[in-house]
Amino acid sequence: MKIYSKFQDYYDSALGSFMESDVEFNRTTSIINVKSNEVENLGNFDGRWNIHKDRLYSHSIIHMVGFCGKWYFLAQKSNKDPTLCYVTFEEIKDNAEHNGFWFSKKNLINPNDSKYWNTEIFEKYGPILYIEKLKLNTRWKTNNGFSMTIFPNLKDLNFQTQKDPYSALWELEHWYDTHARPDDAVVPVGDDLTRIKAAGFDTKTSFRKMKRE
Repeated sequence: MKIYSKFQDYYDSALGSFMESDVEFNRTTSIINVKSNEVENLGNFDGRWNIHKDRLYSHSIIHMVGFCGKWYFLAQKSNKDPTLCYVTFEEIKDNAEHNGFWFSKKNLINPNDSKYWNTEIFEKYGPILYIEKLKLNTRWKTNNGFSMTIFPNLKDLNFQTQKDPYSALWELEHWYDTHARPDDAVVPVGDDLTRIKAAGFDTKTSFRKMKRE
């Protein structure tokens, strides 16, 4: 596996640790704006971690890190400690239940249980995504969506606490093996069959000629 990038990430240390791979991809960071009406709603999950039970506007933001089809959540759990730490969605639901308000206690949809959020969004934008501030619900006013970083530096997000470099690189390589697209992954080595599969075509039907009468 070869990665072309202008920055080093923590899982780069595992390069060369596996069997030789033909996968190559460009790791280019970009920021896009995603409109709320383009994504599936997540119920009352609005990306907020309430710090105080009785203060409506005393909350921290839940940051979302998407990696190869799964979302991880970062939150500041205490108003006295600004440190961000990874939390589970069960902890988010428990926080909403005990420190939230009537509108946030029910109908929280886990992005990992949604086909759009755990499959389609990755197929559309890539295997590593970062949402610093989710803005979906339009309870009070209409919003224009949220910003999402494609290929953030996971080292800066302390993601090594969730996946060691070898597991991360293996999953990333597997993702490109099954989701390779012409614009972000190239498989230059191998026979025609290998290249056809890497491009996402079905070798049994994609190039079959029509029968002539």
